[in-house]
Amino acid sequence: MIQNTKRHPFKFLSKVTRLLLSRQNGTSLLVEKSYDTISPCYDEAWTAHMRDRSDDLIKRLQLNTHAKVLDLTCGTGYVTNLLSTAAGRQVIGIDRSQGMLAQARKNYAHCEFVQSDILDYLHTAPSESFDIITCCWGLGYSKPLCVLKQVKRVLKKGGTFAVIDNSLFSLFEVLYCSCLAFLENPDALENIMRFRFLAGPRHLQLWLRIAGLKPVHLWQGKKSYTVGSGTLAIERLRSTGAAAGFEYAAKPELAQLVFERFARIIEQKYMRDNRITITHRYLAGIAIK
Repeated sequence: MIQNTKRHPFKFLSKVTRLLLSRQNGTSLLVEKSYDTISPCYDEAWTAHMRDRSDDLIKRLQLNTHAKVLDLTCGTGYVTNLLSTAAGRQVIGIDRSQGMLAQARKNYAHCEFVQSDILDYLHTAPSESFDIITCCWGLGYSKPLCVLKQVKRVLKKGGTFAVIDNSLFSLFEVLYCSCLAFLENPDALENIMRFRFLAGPRHLQLWLRIAGLKPVHLWQGKKSYTVGSGTLAIERLRSTGAAAGFEYAAKPELAQLVFERFARIIEQKYMRDNRITITHRYLAGIAIK
């Protein structure tokens, strides 16, 4: 147990700066490792919670039968299957995580799933080869602007791109409590997750336009759940993938101590009526070429 609750802001900022300036960036591999680990329980923990938001995005697409569709960051294939059902043909799903794709192939054998970084896959795809491209809950783990530029190239003329993702301010409370825990023990910090989540619909609108796509619908929202303790908050965050890579932020030998301190902090800051509220804030958009 970490007994010293004194905070060390200068030491913490120095550590963060050194890690950010380091050429070593293992974010992608750590996120992939996280998703491989949680893949068996991902649908129960995350898909079931946010299913209605994904459903809404796909309904807004109004897919034409037999459209050729590509689903980026497909995960366990839930959205890939929705698209396949709507289009009446096989859809290709792309994801880095072997564990997530194993679940996808098990659940939706009628779809084609490819293990690849989404940007690598787009680079090899022929120009103007897809009618619809989607990216659900994963754009911020890649290089958004680079991905959008490739999406524009790969879409057919008049083709549609649809995206939904956590915003930069999703899980703000979790990030705040994590920082407080590391402020007390900066030496425990080993990895900085370099995500690229967008701030909101206007940020997404700007990136879409820079990439050469025309935004036609943009929106944002949030959805919450509650847990009864800080420990349960950690368990739920790990199982949903929303905090992918979080468990690798601390040195292995100190991780449990940091998690215990995080659990106490989030209880102190956000426990109301014996419940802690965890809020996912998201943005979404549809654009045409």
